[in-house]
Amino acid sequence: MIPPNISREHVLKALRKIEEEGIPPGRSSKKFNLIHNGKPFPPKYVISLANLFANGKKLNSEVFSGGQETNNYLMRLGFEIEGVKKDIIRKKVHIRAKHSERCPECKKTVNDILRKLYGDVATNYRFDFGTRPEDFKYSSHYPVLLKIFERLQEYRNHKDFVRSEVLPHCDFFMKSAGFILEFDESQHFSIPRKISLDLYPEDMKLGFSRQKWTRLCEEIKAQDNDPAFRDEQRAWYDVLRDFLPMIKGLKPTVRIYSKEMAWCELKPDNPEDFERFRNLIGRNVINRGLVATVIMESSRKSSDEARKALLSRILEELAKRIDENCVILFPGGYFSAGKEEARTIYDLVGTFVKDELAKAGKNFVVCIGIDGRVEDFSRDQIAMAISRRGIEAIGRKFHPAPVESGHVELAKDFPSTEEGLRRTFSFGGRTYFLGACYDSFGIKHLLLPNPGVDVVLDLVHGFTGSGKGSGCSYFARHGFAGTSKHWKCPVFGAAVFFNRSIPEDWPSGVFWNQGNKSTQKWSYTDNPLRPFEEFRLPGPEERAIVRVFDLNSI
Repeated sequence: MIPPNISREHVLKALRKIEEEGIPPGRSSKKFNLIHNGKPFPPKYVISLANLFANGKKLNSEVFSGGQETNNYLMRLGFEIEGVKKDIIRKKVHIRAKHSERCPECKKTVNDILRKLYGDVATNYRFDFGTRPEDFKYSSHYPVLLKIFERLQEYRNHKDFVRSEVLPHCDFFMKSAGFILEFDESQHFSIPRKISLDLYPEDMKLGFSRQKWTRLCEEIKAQDNDPAFRDEQRAWYDVLRDFLPMIKGLKPTVRIYSKEMAWCELKPDNPEDFERFRNLIGRNVINRGLVATVIMESSRKSSDEARKALLSRILEELAKRIDENCVILFPGGYFSAGKEEARTIYDLVGTFVKDELAKAGKNFVVCIGIDGRVEDFSRDQIAMAISRRGIEAIGRKFHPAPVESGHVELAKDFPSTEEGLRRTFSFGGRTYFLGACYDSFGIKHLLLPNPGVDVVLDLVHGFTGSGKGSGCSYFARHGFAGTSKHWKCPVFGAAVFFNRSIPEDWPSGVFWNQGNKSTQKWSYTDNPLRPFEEFRLPGPEERAIVRVFDLNSI
Protein backbone atom coordinates (compact mmCIF):
# COMPACT_ATOMS: atom_id res chain seq x y z
CA MET A 1 0.00 0.00 0.00
CA ILE A 2 1.32 3.45 -0.94
CA PRO A 3 1.42 5.80 2.09
CA PRO A 4 -1.27 8.44 1.51
CA ASN A 5 0.96 11.33 2.65
CA ILE A 6 3.21 11.10 -0.45
CA SER A 7 2.46 14.35 -2.26
CA ARG A 8 3.27 15.85 -5.65
CA GLU A 9 6.09 17.77 -3.97
CA HIS A 10 7.69 14.52 -2.75
CA VAL A 11 7.42 13.00 -6.23
CA LEU A 12 9.06 16.05 -7.82
CA LYS A 13 11.94 15.74 -5.35
CA ALA A 14 12.30 12.08 -6.33
CA LEU A 15 12.40 13.01 -10.03
CA ARG A 16 15.14 15.57 -9.40
CA LYS A 17 17.15 13.00 -7.44
CA ILE A 18 16.81 10.46 -10.26
CA GLU A 19 17.97 13.08 -12.77
CA GLU A 20 21.05 13.70 -10.63
CA GLU A 21 21.90 10.10 -9.66
CA GLY A 22 20.32 7.94 -12.37
CA ILE A 23 18.22 4.78 -12.09
CA PRO A 24 19.71 1.86 -10.09
CA PRO A 25 20.13 -1.50 -11.81
CA GLY A 26 16.92 -3.51 -11.80
CA ARG A 27 14.64 -0.51 -11.14
CA SER A 28 13.89 0.47 -14.74
CA SER A 29 10.31 0.21 -15.94
CA LYS A 30 9.21 -2.50 -18.34
CA LYS A 31 5.63 -1.43 -19.01
CA PHE A 32 5.00 2.15 -17.95
CA ASN A 33 6.81 5.47 -17.74
CA LEU A 34 6.12 8.68 -15.88
CA ILE A 35 6.74 11.51 -18.33
CA HIS A 36 8.09 14.72 -16.81
CA ASN A 37 9.61 17.54 -18.85
CA GLY A 38 9.70 15.16 -21.78
CA LYS A 39 11.77 12.56 -19.90
CA PRO A 40 10.67 9.01 -18.90
CA PHE A 41 10.94 7.77 -15.31
CA PRO A 42 10.06 4.33 -13.81
CA PRO A 43 6.83 4.90 -11.82
CA LYS A 44 7.35 2.28 -9.12
CA TYR A 45 10.89 3.44 -8.33
CA VAL A 46 9.66 7.04 -8.28
CA ILE A 47 7.10 6.17 -5.57
CA SER A 48 9.71 4.21 -3.61
CA LEU A 49 12.08 7.19 -3.69
CA ALA A 50 9.32 9.75 -3.00
CA ASN A 51 8.65 7.92 0.28
CA LEU A 52 12.21 8.85 1.32
CA PHE A 53 11.18 12.52 1.32
CA ALA A 54 7.72 11.86 2.80
CA ASN A 55 8.58 9.33 5.52
CA GLY A 56 12.35 9.16 5.85
CA LYS A 57 13.15 5.96 3.93
CA LYS A 58 12.66 4.32 0.55
CA LEU A 59 9.45 2.33 0.30
CA ASN A 60 10.03 -1.42 0.00
CA SER A 61 8.79 -2.47 -3.45
CA GLU A 62 7.15 -5.53 -1.91
CA VAL A 63 4.60 -3.54 0.13
CA PHE A 64 2.91 -1.95 -2.89
CA SER A 65 2.26 -2.93 -6.46
CA GLY A 66 3.22 -1.39 -9.77
CA GLY A 67 0.79 -0.98 -12.60
CA GLN A 68 -2.68 0.13 -11.58
CA GLU A 69 -1.96 1.09 -7.94
CA THR A 70 1.17 3.11 -8.74
CA ASN A 71 -0.10 4.62 -11.98
CA ASN A 72 -3.43 5.71 -10.51
CA TYR A 73 -1.72 7.30 -7.52
CA LEU A 74 0.66 9.29 -9.73
CA MET A 75 -2.11 10.34 -12.12
CA ARG A 76 -4.17 11.61 -9.18
CA LEU A 77 -1.21 13.87 -8.38
CA GLY A 78 -1.34 15.25 -11.92
CA PHE A 79 1.49 13.28 -13.57
CA GLU A 80 1.31 11.82 -17.04
CA ILE A 81 1.76 8.05 -17.35
CA GLU A 82 2.81 6.58 -20.67
CA GLY A 83 2.65 2.84 -21.30
CA VAL A 84 4.99 0.88 -23.53
CA LYS A 85 1.84 -1.02 -24.44
CA LYS A 86 -0.19 2.14 -24.79
CA ASP A 87 -3.48 0.36 -25.37
CA ILE A 88 -3.36 -0.85 -21.74
CA ILE A 89 -3.88 2.63 -20.28
CA ARG A 90 -4.93 4.70 -23.30
CA LYS A 91 -8.32 5.31 -21.74
CA LYS A 92 -6.85 6.57 -18.45
CA VAL A 93 -4.32 8.84 -20.16
CA HIS A 94 -7.07 10.23 -22.40
CA ILE A 95 -9.18 11.05 -19.37
CA ARG A 96 -6.28 12.83 -17.69
CA ALA A 97 -5.48 14.76 -20.87
CA LYS A 98 -8.98 16.25 -20.84
CA HIS A 99 -8.57 17.56 -17.30
CA SER A 100 -6.98 20.94 -16.75
CA GLU A 101 -6.49 23.34 -13.87
CA ARG A 102 -9.29 25.44 -15.35
CA CYS A 103 -11.74 22.64 -14.56
CA PRO A 104 -14.78 24.34 -12.98
CA GLU A 105 -15.66 21.16 -11.09
CA CYS A 106 -12.40 21.37 -9.13
CA LYS A 107 -13.36 24.64 -7.44
CA LYS A 108 -16.89 23.39 -6.93
CA THR A 109 -15.59 20.24 -5.22
CA VAL A 110 -13.27 22.30 -2.99
CA ASN A 111 -16.23 24.50 -2.09
CA ASP A 112 -18.41 21.47 -1.25
CA ILE A 113 -15.78 19.96 1.04
CA LEU A 114 -15.06 23.29 2.72
CA ARG A 115 -18.77 23.69 3.48
CA LYS A 116 -18.83 20.23 4.98
CA LEU A 117 -15.80 21.11 7.09
CA TYR A 118 -16.62 24.66 8.16
CA GLY A 119 -20.28 25.28 7.40
CA ASP A 120 -20.43 28.98 6.53
CA VAL A 121 -18.17 29.47 3.49
CA ALA A 122 -18.26 32.64 1.38
CA THR A 123 -17.01 32.38 -2.20
CA ASN A 124 -15.49 35.32 -4.09
CA TYR A 125 -15.50 37.24 -0.82
CA ARG A 126 -14.39 40.86 -0.91
CA PHE A 127 -12.82 42.53 2.11
CA ASP A 128 -12.79 46.27 2.66
CA PHE A 129 -9.03 46.37 2.29
CA GLY A 130 -6.86 48.94 0.54
CA THR A 131 -4.43 48.19 -2.26
CA ARG A 132 -1.71 50.86 -1.98
CA PRO A 133 1.18 50.90 0.50
CA GLU A 134 0.06 54.23 1.93
CA ASP A 135 -3.21 52.58 3.01
CA PHE A 136 -1.10 50.79 5.66
CA LYS A 137 1.07 53.71 6.69
CA TYR A 138 0.14 53.36 10.35
CA SER A 139 0.56 49.58 10.40
CA SER A 140 3.70 47.87 11.67
CA HIS A 141 3.74 45.99 8.34
CA TYR A 142 4.05 49.17 6.27
CA PRO A 143 7.89 49.07 5.83
CA VAL A 144 7.80 45.51 4.45
CA LEU A 145 4.81 46.17 2.19
CA LEU A 146 6.42 49.34 0.83
CA LYS A 147 9.69 47.50 0.12
CA ILE A 148 7.85 44.70 -1.74
CA PHE A 149 5.80 47.22 -3.73
CA GLU A 150 8.87 49.21 -4.76
CA ARG A 151 10.78 46.07 -5.73
CA LEU A 152 7.90 44.99 -7.97
CA GLN A 153 7.90 48.42 -9.59
CA GLU A 154 11.64 48.13 -10.27
CA TYR A 155 11.44 44.62 -11.81
CA ARG A 156 10.23 45.74 -15.27
CA ASN A 157 9.68 49.43 -14.56
CA HIS A 158 5.89 49.09 -14.38
CA LYS A 159 5.04 51.78 -11.85
CA ASP A 160 1.25 51.90 -12.05
CA PHE A 161 0.02 48.32 -11.79
CA VAL A 162 -2.55 48.93 -9.03
CA ARG A 163 -5.87 49.61 -10.75
CA SER A 164 -8.38 48.92 -7.96
CA GLU A 165 -8.90 50.90 -4.78
CA VAL A 166 -10.15 47.80 -2.93
CA LEU A 167 -8.48 44.38 -2.91
CA PRO A 168 -10.16 42.06 -5.47
CA HIS A 169 -12.13 39.13 -4.12
CA CYS A 170 -10.66 36.13 -2.30
CA ASP A 171 -11.57 32.64 -3.50
CA PHE A 172 -13.02 31.30 -0.23
CA PHE A 173 -13.51 32.80 3.21
CA MET A 174 -14.34 30.48 6.13
CA LYS A 175 -16.15 32.89 8.41
CA SER A 176 -16.56 30.54 11.37
CA ALA A 177 -12.94 29.33 11.23
CA GLY A 178 -11.54 32.77 10.42
CA PHE A 179 -9.28 32.16 7.43
CA ILE A 180 -9.04 32.70 3.67
CA LEU A 181 -8.30 29.91 1.20
CA GLU A 182 -6.83 30.73 -2.20
CA PHE A 183 -6.93 28.28 -5.12
CA ASP A 184 -3.71 29.19 -6.95
CA GLU A 185 -3.51 28.35 -10.64
CA SER A 186 -0.25 28.30 -12.58
CA GLN A 187 -0.38 31.97 -13.54
CA HIS A 188 0.23 32.86 -9.87
CA PHE A 189 3.72 31.30 -9.94
CA SER A 190 5.73 34.04 -11.63
CA ILE A 191 9.05 35.79 -11.08
CA PRO A 192 7.32 38.84 -9.50
CA ARG A 193 5.62 36.46 -7.06
CA LYS A 194 9.01 34.96 -6.17
CA ILE A 195 10.45 38.45 -5.65
CA SER A 196 7.69 39.26 -3.17
CA LEU A 197 7.94 35.93 -1.32
CA ASP A 198 11.70 36.40 -0.87
CA LEU A 199 10.98 39.66 0.99
CA TYR A 200 8.51 38.20 3.51
CA PRO A 201 9.74 38.33 7.13
CA GLU A 202 11.35 35.05 8.18
CA ASP A 203 9.02 34.67 11.16
CA MET A 204 5.84 35.43 9.18
CA LYS A 205 3.24 32.72 9.76
CA LEU A 206 1.76 31.44 6.52
CA GLY A 207 -0.93 28.90 5.70
CA PHE A 208 1.24 27.39 2.96
CA SER A 209 4.88 26.48 2.40
CA ARG A 210 6.80 29.56 1.30
CA GLN A 211 9.66 27.29 0.16
CA LYS A 212 7.30 25.23 -2.01
CA TRP A 213 5.61 28.30 -3.51
CA THR A 214 9.00 29.88 -4.25
CA ARG A 215 10.22 26.73 -5.97
CA LEU A 216 7.05 26.54 -8.05
CA CYS A 217 7.67 30.13 -9.15
CA GLU A 218 11.17 29.13 -10.24
CA GLU A 219 9.89 26.06 -12.10
CA ILE A 220 6.80 27.52 -13.77
CA LYS A 221 7.94 31.12 -14.43
CA ALA A 222 4.45 32.08 -15.55
CA GLN A 223 4.11 35.08 -17.84
CA ASP A 224 0.89 36.97 -18.44
CA ASN A 225 1.44 40.17 -20.42
CA ASP A 226 -2.15 41.16 -20.99
CA PRO A 227 -1.92 43.85 -19.72
CA ALA A 228 1.84 44.24 -19.68
CA PHE A 229 1.97 44.66 -15.89
CA ARG A 230 -0.36 41.72 -15.08
CA ASP A 231 2.28 39.57 -13.33
CA GLU A 232 3.29 42.40 -10.97
CA GLN A 233 -0.36 43.21 -10.28
CA ARG A 234 -1.29 39.61 -9.52
CA ALA A 235 1.77 39.15 -7.28
CA TRP A 236 0.96 42.35 -5.33
CA TYR A 237 -2.65 41.35 -4.74
CA ASP A 238 -1.43 37.93 -3.51
CA VAL A 239 0.91 39.75 -1.12
CA LEU A 240 -2.01 41.72 0.28
CA ARG A 241 -4.07 38.53 0.75
CA ASP A 242 -1.15 37.05 2.72
CA PHE A 243 -0.76 40.14 4.94
CA LEU A 244 -4.50 40.79 5.35
CA PRO A 245 -4.91 38.23 8.20
CA MET A 246 -2.28 39.94 10.36
CA ILE A 247 -4.03 43.28 9.92
CA LYS A 248 -7.59 41.95 10.22
CA GLY A 249 -6.92 39.51 13.05
CA LEU A 250 -7.53 36.30 11.07
CA LYS A 251 -5.65 33.03 10.82
CA PRO A 252 -3.01 32.88 8.04
CA THR A 253 -4.24 32.62 4.46
CA VAL A 254 -4.20 29.03 3.19
CA ARG A 255 -3.16 28.32 -0.39
CA ILE A 256 -3.55 25.16 -2.43
CA TYR A 257 -2.03 24.55 -5.87
CA SER A 258 -4.61 23.83 -8.56
CA LYS A 259 -2.43 21.21 -10.29
CA GLU A 260 -1.41 19.38 -7.12
CA MET A 261 -4.23 16.93 -7.81
CA ALA A 262 -7.44 16.56 -9.81
CA TRP A 263 -9.56 18.09 -7.06
CA CYS A 264 -12.79 17.22 -8.87
CA GLU A 265 -12.07 13.51 -8.33
CA LEU A 266 -12.48 13.93 -4.57
CA LYS A 267 -15.87 12.87 -3.27
CA PRO A 268 -17.08 14.99 -0.33
CA ASP A 269 -19.09 12.04 1.02
CA ASN A 270 -16.20 9.57 0.73
CA PRO A 271 -14.56 9.34 4.21
CA GLU A 272 -11.08 8.73 2.77
CA ASP A 273 -11.29 11.68 0.35
CA PHE A 274 -12.78 13.89 3.03
CA GLU A 275 -10.01 13.02 5.51
CA ARG A 276 -7.34 13.51 2.85
CA PHE A 277 -8.57 17.03 2.12
CA ARG A 278 -9.08 17.83 5.80
CA ASN A 279 -5.50 16.82 6.55
CA LEU A 280 -4.16 19.00 3.75
CA ILE A 281 -6.13 22.07 4.78
CA GLY A 282 -5.60 21.51 8.49
CA ARG A 283 -1.83 21.28 8.12
CA ASN A 284 -1.85 24.67 6.45
CA VAL A 285 -4.10 26.45 8.95
CA ILE A 286 -1.66 27.62 11.58
CA ASN A 287 -2.70 26.91 15.13
CA ARG A 288 -0.81 25.81 18.17
CA GLY A 289 -2.20 22.31 18.45
CA LEU A 290 -1.96 21.24 22.08
CA VAL A 291 -1.62 17.87 23.79
CA ALA A 292 -2.42 17.52 27.49
CA THR A 293 -1.21 14.39 29.29
CA VAL A 294 -2.95 13.23 32.47
CA ILE A 295 -0.57 11.42 34.86
CA MET A 296 -2.17 9.97 37.96
CA GLU A 297 -1.11 8.78 41.40
CA SER A 298 -3.24 6.18 43.16
CA SER A 299 -3.15 3.85 46.12
CA ARG A 300 -5.65 1.47 44.54
CA LYS A 301 -7.83 0.93 41.50
CA SER A 302 -10.42 3.67 41.68
CA SER A 303 -14.12 3.36 40.88
CA ASP A 304 -15.49 4.48 37.52
CA GLU A 305 -17.66 7.05 39.28
CA ALA A 306 -14.63 8.63 40.94
CA ARG A 307 -12.86 8.68 37.60
CA LYS A 308 -15.82 10.32 35.91
CA ALA A 309 -15.67 13.07 38.51
CA LEU A 310 -11.92 13.51 38.01
CA LEU A 311 -12.32 13.69 34.22
CA SER A 312 -14.99 16.38 34.60
CA ARG A 313 -12.72 18.44 36.86
CA ILE A 314 -9.80 18.14 34.44
CA LEU A 315 -11.89 19.29 31.46
CA GLU A 316 -13.30 22.15 33.49
CA GLU A 317 -9.83 23.33 34.51
CA LEU A 318 -8.39 22.99 31.00
CA ALA A 319 -11.32 24.97 29.58
CA LYS A 320 -10.39 27.85 31.91
CA ARG A 321 -6.76 27.81 30.83
CA ILE A 322 -6.70 27.26 27.04
CA ASP A 323 -8.79 28.11 23.98
CA GLU A 324 -6.94 26.26 21.19
CA ASN A 325 -7.46 22.77 19.79
CA CYS A 326 -6.32 20.30 22.43
CA VAL A 327 -6.01 16.51 22.58
CA ILE A 328 -6.29 15.27 26.18
CA LEU A 329 -4.64 11.95 26.91
CA PHE A 330 -5.82 9.78 29.83
CA PRO A 331 -4.21 6.49 30.98
CA GLY A 332 -5.02 3.02 29.68
CA GLY A 333 -7.82 1.19 31.49
CA TYR A 334 -9.25 4.44 32.82
CA PHE A 335 -12.72 2.87 32.62
CA SER A 336 -13.50 -0.83 33.04
CA ALA A 337 -16.21 -3.14 31.74
CA GLY A 338 -15.31 -5.65 34.43
CA LYS A 339 -15.75 -9.21 33.18
CA GLU A 340 -17.82 -8.03 30.22
CA GLU A 341 -16.34 -7.27 26.80
CA ALA A 342 -15.02 -3.73 26.45
CA ARG A 343 -17.45 -3.02 23.58
CA THR A 344 -20.37 -3.26 26.01
CA ILE A 345 -19.47 0.17 27.41
CA TYR A 346 -18.19 1.91 24.24
CA ASP A 347 -21.43 3.86 23.83
CA LEU A 348 -21.73 4.65 27.55
CA VAL A 349 -18.21 6.06 27.71
CA GLY A 350 -18.61 7.86 24.37
CA THR A 351 -21.84 9.55 25.46
CA PHE A 352 -20.47 10.56 28.87
CA VAL A 353 -17.30 12.12 27.43
CA LYS A 354 -19.20 13.77 24.58
CA ASP A 355 -21.56 15.42 27.09
CA GLU A 356 -18.65 16.59 29.26
CA LEU A 357 -16.95 18.11 26.22
CA ALA A 358 -20.15 19.95 25.37
CA LYS A 359 -20.16 21.40 28.89
CA ALA A 360 -16.53 22.50 28.51
CA GLY A 361 -17.45 24.30 25.29
CA LYS A 362 -13.99 23.93 23.79
CA ASN A 363 -12.60 22.15 20.75
CA PHE A 364 -11.07 19.24 22.67
CA VAL A 365 -10.60 15.55 21.88
CA VAL A 366 -10.37 13.12 24.79
CA CYS A 367 -8.33 9.94 24.37
CA ILE A 368 -9.16 7.38 27.03
CA GLY A 369 -8.51 3.72 27.82
CA ILE A 370 -11.16 1.03 28.32
CA ASP A 371 -10.46 -2.47 29.65
CA GLY A 372 -12.78 -5.43 29.37
CA ARG A 373 -12.87 -9.12 30.35
CA VAL A 374 -10.69 -8.25 33.33
CA GLU A 375 -9.19 -11.06 35.43
CA ASP A 376 -5.45 -11.44 36.00
CA PHE A 377 -4.98 -9.66 32.69
CA SER A 378 -7.44 -7.59 30.68
CA ARG A 379 -8.21 -9.46 27.50
CA ASP A 380 -9.61 -6.28 25.96
CA GLN A 381 -7.29 -3.27 26.08
CA ILE A 382 -8.76 -0.42 24.08
CA ALA A 383 -7.75 3.16 23.30
CA MET A 384 -10.57 5.47 22.23
CA ALA A 385 -10.71 9.06 20.89
CA ILE A 386 -13.91 11.06 21.55
CA SER A 387 -14.84 14.56 20.39
CA ARG A 388 -17.98 16.64 20.77
CA ARG A 389 -19.33 14.69 17.78
CA GLY A 390 -18.84 11.35 19.52
CA ILE A 391 -16.38 8.48 19.08
CA GLU A 392 -13.79 9.34 16.40
CA ALA A 393 -11.35 6.42 16.60
CA ILE A 394 -10.77 3.13 18.41
CA GLY A 395 -7.55 1.15 18.66
CA ARG A 396 -7.23 -2.34 20.13
CA LYS A 397 -3.87 -3.39 21.57
CA PHE A 398 -1.75 -5.02 18.87
CA HIS A 399 1.51 -5.77 20.74
CA PRO A 400 1.46 -7.50 24.16
CA ALA A 401 3.95 -7.22 26.97
CA PRO A 402 5.90 -10.50 27.39
CA VAL A 403 3.79 -11.58 30.39
CA GLU A 404 0.56 -10.85 28.46
CA SER A 405 1.20 -13.16 25.51
CA GLY A 406 -1.72 -15.53 25.16
CA HIS A 407 -3.83 -13.60 27.66
CA VAL A 408 -4.81 -10.56 25.59
CA GLU A 409 -7.01 -10.48 22.50
CA LEU A 410 -4.95 -8.52 20.00
CA ALA A 411 -5.91 -6.51 16.92
CA LYS A 412 -5.94 -8.83 13.94
CA ASP A 413 -3.86 -6.63 11.65
CA PHE A 414 -2.11 -3.27 11.47
CA PRO A 415 -3.11 -0.52 11.72
CA SER A 416 -6.51 -2.31 12.03
CA THR A 417 -10.08 -1.20 12.72
CA GLU A 418 -12.35 -1.77 15.71
CA GLU A 419 -16.13 -1.56 15.38
CA GLY A 420 -15.56 -0.17 11.90
CA LEU A 421 -13.40 2.74 13.16
CA ARG A 422 -9.72 3.33 12.49
CA ARG A 423 -7.16 3.76 15.23
CA THR A 424 -6.04 7.07 13.69
CA PHE A 425 -7.91 10.36 13.71
CA SER A 426 -7.34 13.82 12.27
CA PHE A 427 -7.69 16.95 14.35
CA GLY A 428 -6.44 20.49 13.83
CA GLY A 429 -4.52 19.48 10.72
CA ARG A 430 -2.58 16.63 12.32
CA THR A 431 -3.10 12.87 12.28
CA TYR A 432 -2.92 11.07 15.62
CA PHE A 433 -2.24 7.38 16.27
CA LEU A 434 -3.80 5.54 19.22
CA GLY A 435 -1.67 2.96 21.01
CA ALA A 436 -2.70 0.81 23.96
CA CYS A 437 0.07 0.50 26.53
CA TYR A 438 2.82 -1.77 25.14
CA ASP A 439 2.00 -0.81 21.54
CA SER A 440 4.76 1.81 21.56
CA PHE A 441 7.26 -1.04 21.90
CA GLY A 442 5.54 -2.89 19.05
CA ILE A 443 6.04 -0.01 16.63
CA LYS A 444 9.80 -0.23 17.10
CA HIS A 445 10.20 -3.99 17.62
CA LEU A 446 8.10 -4.87 14.54
CA LEU A 447 9.73 -2.09 12.47
CA LEU A 448 6.28 -0.93 11.41
CA PRO A 449 6.21 1.81 8.75
CA ASN A 450 4.68 5.11 9.73
CA PRO A 451 1.18 5.07 8.17
CA GLY A 452 1.22 8.85 7.75
CA VAL A 453 0.72 9.99 11.35
CA ASP A 454 2.10 13.14 12.96
CA VAL A 455 1.68 12.26 16.65
CA VAL A 456 1.60 9.00 18.62
CA LEU A 457 -0.59 8.76 21.74
CA ASP A 458 0.21 5.84 24.04
CA LEU A 459 -2.36 5.08 26.75
CA VAL A 460 -0.23 3.28 29.35
CA HIS A 461 -1.96 1.42 32.18
CA GLY A 462 0.40 2.04 35.05
CA PHE A 463 3.53 1.43 37.04
CA THR A 464 3.72 -0.19 40.46
CA GLY A 465 6.10 0.48 43.33
CA SER A 466 9.85 0.27 42.92
CA GLY A 467 11.12 -3.31 42.67
CA LYS A 468 7.77 -4.62 41.42
CA GLY A 469 8.19 -4.15 37.70
CA SER A 470 7.83 -0.40 37.82
CA GLY A 471 9.45 0.09 34.40
CA CYS A 472 8.58 3.77 33.97
CA SER A 473 12.12 4.68 32.89
CA TYR A 474 12.31 1.68 30.55
CA PHE A 475 8.97 2.69 29.03
CA ALA A 476 10.08 6.28 28.42
CA ARG A 477 13.45 5.33 26.98
CA HIS A 478 12.61 2.35 24.76
CA GLY A 479 8.87 2.81 24.25
CA PHE A 480 8.31 6.54 23.82
CA ALA A 481 11.78 7.56 22.65
CA GLY A 482 12.18 4.40 20.56
CA THR A 483 8.93 5.05 18.71
CA SER A 484 9.74 8.73 18.22
CA LYS A 485 13.10 7.78 16.75
CA HIS A 486 11.54 5.19 14.42
CA TRP A 487 8.52 7.20 13.21
CA LYS A 488 10.16 10.65 13.45
CA CYS A 489 7.29 12.25 15.32
CA PRO A 490 6.46 13.19 18.93
CA VAL A 491 5.10 10.54 21.29
CA PHE A 492 2.91 11.29 24.30
CA GLY A 493 1.97 8.95 27.11
CA ALA A 494 -0.29 8.92 30.16
CA ALA A 495 -0.16 6.45 33.04
CA VAL A 496 -1.14 5.74 36.66
CA PHE A 497 1.56 5.39 39.31
CA PHE A 498 0.21 2.90 41.86
CA ASN A 499 1.45 3.10 45.46
CA ARG A 500 4.28 5.42 44.54
CA SER A 501 4.77 9.08 43.85
CA ILE A 502 4.97 10.40 40.31
CA PRO A 503 8.62 11.00 39.33
CA GLU A 504 8.88 14.72 38.65
CA ASP A 505 11.20 14.23 35.66
CA TRP A 506 9.27 11.37 34.01
CA PRO A 507 8.62 12.56 30.44
CA SER A 508 5.02 12.23 29.29
CA GLY A 509 5.99 13.85 25.97
CA VAL A 510 9.06 12.79 23.98
CA PHE A 511 10.56 13.93 20.69
CA TRP A 512 13.69 12.25 19.32
CA ASN A 513 16.42 14.59 18.04
CA GLN A 514 19.50 12.49 18.82
CA GLY A 515 20.23 11.04 15.38
CA ASN A 516 21.57 7.48 15.49
CA LYS A 517 22.21 7.49 19.23
CA SER A 518 21.04 4.31 20.96
CA THR A 519 17.90 4.56 23.07
CA GLN A 520 19.90 2.71 25.73
CA LYS A 521 22.10 5.81 26.05
CA TRP A 522 19.22 8.30 25.82
CA SER A 523 18.45 10.28 28.95
CA TYR A 524 15.60 12.53 29.97
CA THR A 525 17.85 15.58 29.57
CA ASP A 526 18.19 14.77 25.85
CA ASN A 527 14.46 15.31 25.39
CA PRO A 528 13.68 18.77 23.91
CA LEU A 529 9.95 18.52 24.63
CA ARG A 530 8.77 20.37 27.72
CA PRO A 531 5.24 21.34 28.82
CA PHE A 532 4.44 25.05 28.73
CA GLU A 533 1.86 24.62 31.49
CA GLU A 534 1.31 22.17 34.34
CA PHE A 535 -1.26 21.95 37.11
CA ARG A 536 -2.27 19.47 39.81
CA LEU A 537 -5.67 18.27 40.96
CA PRO A 538 -5.84 16.47 44.31
CA GLY A 539 -8.66 14.01 44.92
CA PRO A 540 -10.00 11.64 47.61
CA GLU A 541 -8.92 8.47 45.77
CA GLU A 542 -6.45 9.67 43.13
CA ARG A 543 -4.56 12.84 42.29
CA ALA A 544 -3.53 14.01 38.84
CA ILE A 545 -0.80 16.08 37.23
CA VAL A 546 -1.84 17.59 33.90
CA ARG A 547 0.89 18.76 31.53
CA VAL A 548 0.09 20.77 28.40
CA PHE A 549 2.47 20.65 25.41
CA ASP A 550 2.57 22.86 22.30
CA LEU A 551 3.16 20.84 19.12
CA ASN A 552 4.38 23.93 17.29
CA SER A 553 7.32 24.14 19.68
CA ILE A 554 8.89 21.06 18.11
